[in-house]
Amino acid sequence: MKPYLFIFAMILLGSSVSAQYVDNALLFSQQNYGSTARLKAMGNAFGALGGDFGALSINPAGVAIYQRTELSTTMGLLNLNSTESTYQGSSFKEENNNFNFKNFGYVSALPASGKTSGLVSLNFGLGYNRLANFNQNTAVGSNSSPYSRMDAFAQNTNGINYNNLVTTDGYDPYNSVPWESKLAWETYLIDVSNPTGPGNQYTTFLLENETVQQLQTSSQEGFINEYVATLGANFNHRLYLGMTLGMQDLFFDEAKLYSENGDNSLGSNAGSWGNYNYTNYSRSNGFGYNFKFGAIFRPVPVLRLGVAIHTPTYFKFNESYSSSMSSDLSGISDDADGKHSESSPVGTYKYNFHTPMHVIGSIAYQVAKKALISVDYEFVDYGAMKYSNGLGGGTFNTENGEIETIYKAAHTLRVGAEYKPVSAVSLRGGVEFIGNPYQSSAYGLSQPNADYKYRTYNGGIGYRHGNFSLDVTFSLGDRTNFLYMYQVEGVNVDPVKYQSMNHELLLTLAIRM
Repeated sequence: MKPYLFIFAMILLGSSVSAQYVDNALLFSQQNYGSTARLKAMGNAFGALGGDFGALSINPAGVAIYQRTELSTTMGLLNLNSTESTYQGSSFKEENNNFNFKNFGYVSALPASGKTSGLVSLNFGLGYNRLANFNQNTAVGSNSSPYSRMDAFAQNTNGINYNNLVTTDGYDPYNSVPWESKLAWETYLIDVSNPTGPGNQYTTFLLENETVQQLQTSSQEGFINEYVATLGANFNHRLYLGMTLGMQDLFFDEAKLYSENGDNSLGSNAGSWGNYNYTNYSRSNGFGYNFKFGAIFRPVPVLRLGVAIHTPTYFKFNESYSSSMSSDLSGISDDADGKHSESSPVGTYKYNFHTPMHVIGSIAYQVAKKALISVDYEFVDYGAMKYSNGLGGGTFNTENGEIETIYKAAHTLRVGAEYKPVSAVSLRGGVEFIGNPYQSSAYGLSQPNADYKYRTYNGGIGYRHGNFSLDVTFSLGDRTNFLYMYQVEGVNVDPVKYQSMNHELLLTLAIRM
């Protein structure tokens, strides 16, 4: 498929492709810093603390806190995602569990010739932190929906002459029209309503007020790993400065199967038309870079103040995608009745994307060398996410305009505490209140995501003996958000409510040299 024609398909009103890009912008920009057990246990409130490899992705000045060389790794022993969907009064629940390595890091602490003032040490850190895990299964359904996705197929095909949907020896519609339109046409889900006129308006075979049964299943896999190279300097054990070069590797794979069946629940013949299936598959690979700058200051020994700035992450994406549709119809017409199927070619596309900038302020206070309390505040303007440089000259003007309209600046608060009942053991707890990235209204209408909620509740224990340490943390993430399966102009299609609970068990092992 030619790139400029793919852009044409995206910008049609109600295009599900365009909506997918807007949703993925947030998915690829919301990142979880909890890549080590200690960091996660304290709710990722580590911007003023440092001394933990995961903190290099929050405030790079934390690398200068190290006084000894350290090697560490973190395993995600449990990563169970349980997602319940609610749609038109029906609920479904799906789970996904996987094992992964959350982090691996090496920090070298280099004292400055035994100095105790001025530049005390120059430290270097190298490794990776996992900032996102996309693994999730979902199912959504309705036994009697008052509207059908076939209406969206017809609406998005309006304006295209029906002759342009027909494949000939010298013409391939996949190079000219939205793929949904071609698939729905070949499987007899839409038909031209004005064949004797311009032949550019479409309808479905459904009767007025006819209901349908709907089911959509989705499987997502993927991650964001950040490979960090961090340099930090310790001045007088009071001022710590650091800079991180982050290289992010993103992988996202999604398969969706949407189906509709005639609804016979009312005992009429209207629902006996049969069924159809619509499958979409996409894979995205991105590689990006960013810079992080940070400082930690100790005005008095028990108090630390931190600040960090993250530039946007500048991604280059390669994407592949394909679609297929099949139908089994009866009672429609001689041509439509029977089984039909159509598959698209495999398309590829390249484009750029950058995430928003992050600003983090932190404070930590030590209590009698037995406990500490830490608080981080983070500001992120998600309206600044942006696509650009689509292969073939794609500008993403529609998608970027929707991003600015739908998303806003979010304010996140992270709070953590640590207590040592004995010198070798640490008890930890923390909570994250992740800010709502959605505007309360868009295009003059209230957004369902005005009720967006994302919290994490974390607790853990650490043991340190000599040069060895072991940390274990359990985390529960609770997120509520709303997404549309599809939209139809002039119809109040219900959004799907997703309640996602993510259970994590992390184990970090570290050795100092």
